[in-house]
Amino acid sequence: MQDNSIQLNAIWNDFPSIQSDLAEVITVIQTDLQAKNDDVQAALIEMMTTGGKLLRPALTILIGQMAPNNHDDLIHLAASVEMLHSATLIHDDIIDSSSTRRHHASIQAQLGQDVAVYAGDYLFATTFHILANHTHNMETARKATSFLESILNGELMQRSHYYKLDMSIEEYLEQIAGKTAALFEMAAELGLSTATEPVDDQTKSNLYAFTFNLGMAFQILDDLLDYQNDSATLGKPTLNDMREGVYSAPLLYAIHQSDRVHDLLQIGDAITDAQSIEIAELVHSTGAFDQASELALTYTDQALDALDTLPDSDSKDILIDLSDQLLHRMV
Repeated sequence: MQDNSIQLNAIWNDFPSIQSDLAEVITVIQTDLQAKNDDVQAALIEMMTTGGKLLRPALTILIGQMAPNNHDDLIHLAASVEMLHSATLIHDDIIDSSSTRRHHASIQAQLGQDVAVYAGDYLFATTFHILANHTHNMETARKATSFLESILNGELMQRSHYYKLDMSIEEYLEQIAGKTAALFEMAAELGLSTATEPVDDQTKSNLYAFTFNLGMAFQILDDLLDYQNDSATLGKPTLNDMREGVYSAPLLYAIHQSDRVHDLLQIGDAITDAQSIEIAELVHSTGAFDQASELALTYTDQALDALDTLPDSDSKDILIDLSDQLLHRMV
């Protein structure tokens, strides 16, 4: 049963036409999650229905609505995308020993790392249970599996790049293409799979290009926020990724331009708050922040160019406005 007290993220205030669909997604999440542990069940429901933007399920819905579709399949598959996303976040928090997620205690902080592992695995299992019941051809199932492989390889790639001072921008882009953009592409694939009439190959290609570039720009902007805002704004410890050896575009540009940044990072996880702040300041003074912003703009422009080629529709208009909100929050 849907909990009507749950409020959608404020980002959807400007898009009333999709609010009821997103509310249905929340209802599916509440109904389909049936963990045989009350604490785990409550923690999963709280995590997935409070604070998150529901961006990825919204992409599934909006792209699916560009053609006549099976509405029940569309809502369930949108829910599965959010479950998969949440599973990766739970596992991220375990690896990072993160105590918070979206301004709330993380599941591993509430229940312990061992229980959190099971909670994340349960979400993976529920995701594929939904996929099994709401995709109706093997090609969609193969693609979904391939996207999941890309997501996990992106995470593994990030782990192999910990504290890698000679990491290239190309390696970073390959990493985020897996860990972030692949899930955006999967959202598009699942939305398209619900079409009850054929969708031409060019439209599909443009939608994949849109979601890939959107995902890339979104991740680069998220990485830029580490050097823009404080932990209260972000809901996670600012610059924590840097301390843990996760180097993103603005920091990589700074490493290549400043020996001082390189020398400070050689300290590794023993780096002090003062040294972290100095690095953040150098990210700006060396022009690295602006370089990363330009990189995000490149992907932003490519996303919007791909979207512009699509036939006019209400969904297209919402995607344009939504992309503008998400991708111009800083650059």
